[in-house]
Amino acid sequence: MAGSEHERGSFIRTMLGNRRRVAIAIVTVLAFATIPFVTERWLTQVFFTMLVFVILGVSWDIIGGYAGQISLGHVAFFGFGAYVSAWLTTPTRAGFPESIQSPVIVAVLGGAIVAGLLALVIGPVIFRLTGHYFAIGTLALAAIIELILSNERSVSGGSSGYFVDSGSAEYQQLFLLTLAVTVVTVIVSYYVVTSRWGLAMRAIHDDETAASSLGINPLKYKLIAFGIGSSMAGMAGGLYAQYTGYLNPADVLGLHWMVEALVVVVLGGMGTITGPILGAGLFVGLDWILGEVASGYSTAIEGLLIILFMIYMPKGIYGLITSRTGDTSEEDPPSETVPTPDESATD
Repeated sequence: MAGSEHERGSFIRTMLGNRRRVAIAIVTVLAFATIPFVTERWLTQVFFTMLVFVILGVSWDIIGGYAGQISLGHVAFFGFGAYVSAWLTTPTRAGFPESIQSPVIVAVLGGAIVAGLLALVIGPVIFRLTGHYFAIGTLALAAIIELILSNERSVSGGSSGYFVDSGSAEYQQLFLLTLAVTVVTVIVSYYVVTSRWGLAMRAIHDDETAASSLGINPLKYKLIAFGIGSSMAGMAGGLYAQYTGYLNPADVLGLHWMVEALVVVVLGGMGTITGPILGAGLFVGLDWILGEVASGYSTAIEGLLIILFMIYMPKGIYGLITSRTGDTSEEDPPSETVPTPDESATD
């Protein structure tokens, strides 16, 4: 009990330690909160997409950047969470009883919970695979879920799509909900990666065999990362479903979501919380600007920029900033969070 209180205190001190960063974060959140009220809806949609990519990028980074498990099927949990959320707010269109109809926030949380449970159920099986076999296995999972939903048209709408009724929720309210979820996601992720769990994940990322010899249970911490990251992806999918009001298996389970989430992490900086936030802003901004000025060449230019980033800036924007400022607070968690062999081995 005392240990957990000490860990929470350490987290709060670490999070609030850089007052300038906290102030910037607060001002940014307040500025984002005004967007749906001072801009046109199409521009609000651009910023909404940015927030979704922040959640997706941060959630994937817990699994890939910290635990070292390169998942190419993260979109499976995004898409499944989107459909669960849609079924909970618009159940009769899928043939479900009207009694399960839920408010938007409950539906989004339902998508997150079901996505997390799915990850915990398949985790012990899929983690029998390692390296690129694990990556391929997660990709196959996404393909299987997409195939099932495409064929089960009665519950997914098939190629015709599934129209989602968010009730009386206006797009401004849904944007603010997405902003709130994004903030909570970043805070929770920061807590996880600066805790004992996060340090154990880093150890597994660096050398799973060595971590195991020190008493760390690799499967346990990989499952924790997989469950947390997948539930966050499911929540992002649920928000996407409620905001857009329309789902299609080929869209929400398409490979482009996975590729773009990876791009966000690579551009921003893998293995950091701030990185995906910066990466999401850069990617969505570039995509929008290039779409306006380069038209059909935008994708090719984006691909070239990504290659250049990987060659000349392998640590992303965050790495460039920290190399100039010397701030490595996200890369070096507090030493008091180190799990002892006895604690990890007996969990």
